[in-house]
Amino acid sequence: MKSNDPWKDIPPSPAGSSVIGHLVLESRPHEVFRARDASGRRVLFLVHDPASMSSTSLPRMAGLEVEVEIRDNDGQAMLSVRLENQDDADIFARFCEDIVMTISNARDEISAVQAFLGRTWKWHALLKGARKKTLSREDQLGLIGELRTMSDTIRSVKGLGTALEAWRGSENAPKDFELAGLCIECKARGASSRGKVRISSEHQLADEPGQELVLLVHTFATADRDAVGAIDLHSLVSSIRSRVSSERPDLSQMLEEKLEEAGYEDEHEYDVIVVHKSTESYSVIEGFPRIVPGNYQEGPTEVSYDLPLAQISHFRIGRDELVRLIEKSE
Repeated sequence: MKSNDPWKDIPPSPAGSSVIGHLVLESRPHEVFRARDASGRRVLFLVHDPASMSSTSLPRMAGLEVEVEIRDNDGQAMLSVRLENQDDADIFARFCEDIVMTISNARDEISAVQAFLGRTWKWHALLKGARKKTLSREDQLGLIGELRTMSDTIRSVKGLGTALEAWRGSENAPKDFELAGLCIECKARGASSRGKVRISSEHQLADEPGQELVLLVHTFATADRDAVGAIDLHSLVSSIRSRVSSERPDLSQMLEEKLEEAGYEDEHEYDVIVVHKSTESYSVIEGFPRIVPGNYQEGPTEVSYDLPLAQISHFRIGRDELVRLIEKSE
């Protein structure tokens, strides 16, 4: 049976050299090549004049690497997409066929570059929507709490750029926010829930060398959509996007990448509608009740536990002290 894999007879490129490609004739007069890198991974790339480079940002796609580089040997630019997971070779082949077909109709090189990026973004949106699950109610509330911390608490003290860069919760990092000299772990709870918060890992409240640590607890009450101050994920994200667009448009792509990493999707329906009731801050210092790595010499790991708020009331700090901690972070 004849294989339909266009990369079947393309050998890996020599180690230590640029990828060596096979010209895709259907793309002429534009120079599109299929290749395999030194590791045997499939690559599709467009060679073009650096002056034709687009200001459009490159999408970040699971299992694919999209990049642009300037070649040392001739100074030409190379816009490429590389398949990381070879199990998706059939999808990658159709993706690349779509790019080639679109480029073949481009009237000039600038249009060809834009066509390459345009189709890549189209597939990015298609694959993202197909693979991403809707956030659970718990995850929706948690993300609302993180976004409020970023857009209100930290932004009001250090500015939008620092606040967005400090947000690590979208990356599943141990701490939700990392500033120089200060980490903030953010929790969101319902007003009708019992007085506790869920700590999902022994690393969340662990000390970090040279860093102070604050536990920030937001309390929200369930609300009707038309209630004063009611928010859901879509309305909150919309307000943050507007603020970024007006104050720091250069951060728009960073915001979108972090929202994607956090599981947010414009096309999904979110049913958590709340109003903010209060925010309490706690200084996580010696004596604070917590489970951290090292409590048990030989396990367990991946520990989650409930932390009663009544037991940490004497670690509470006021708004002024929280602001001071954020202000002194570099």
